[in-house]
Amino acid sequence: MIARRTFIKSVSMMAIGSSGSVISIGVSQAQQVPNSSGTQPAKLKAPAGACDCHHHIYDAVRFPPVQPGGTIIPDARVEEYRMLQQRIGTSRSIVVTPLAYATDNRVTLDAIARLGPNARGVAVIRPTITDAELKMLADGGIRGIRFSLTDPRNAPTSIEMIEPLSKRVNAMGWHVQINMDADQIVVAQDLWNRLPSAIVFDHMGHVPQPASLKHPVFNVIRRLVDKGRTWGQAVGNL
Repeated sequence: MIARRTFIKSVSMMAIGSSGSVISIGVSQAQQVPNSSGTQPAKLKAPAGACDCHHHIYDAVRFPPVQPGGTIIPDARVEEYRMLQQRIGTSRSIVVTPLAYATDNRVTLDAIARLGPNARGVAVIRPTITDAELKMLADGGIRGIRFSLTDPRNAPTSIEMIEPLSKRVNAMGWHVQINMDADQIVVAQDLWNRLPSAIVFDHMGHVPQPASLKHPVFNVIRRLVDKGRTWGQAVGNL
């Protein structure tokens, strides 16, 4: 996550990547890691406790996708992710339930348990979830909920669900994580001002290049960041 003072600098660097694991830096031995284009250790050493603040785990054998036609990334299990951690030098991680699993968060809960106390997670839920189920997620290390709505036709949630769920999870100290394109975020700017919980915008709000600072989404997110309860999250390829 990125604080207010680094937000402006960060959006100007977004063109380096648009999907995959969060860019992290570290030092380890050179090795080929599945789903990673790099092989060499990072040139800069990651600080102690460096965190990969957004990554997915896919395990088609143990956790088949529940979404019809859901895309499962091969070789992206906990085993492969540990290889990536070793190469880039991170020790903490945030596991996010991917679209293929819809609201089935078992793969994420399993990953958190296997990665240990330095892992937490972001789940995908609907308003029908019970308080007991929310507690179960919290006990399993979930600390936020995600709405991936760049293509609402394939989304397991909807924009109408964000506000009521924000109210429920705010009492638990969780945040809401938003994956929407820049124009969608601008259209819904009144909604962001109403949410009681903290907000995280995936992909730094998808601020487009080369428009960058000139696009209205920049000011929408900047004003929210200035209030002290919103963060942008940079995501790119490793």
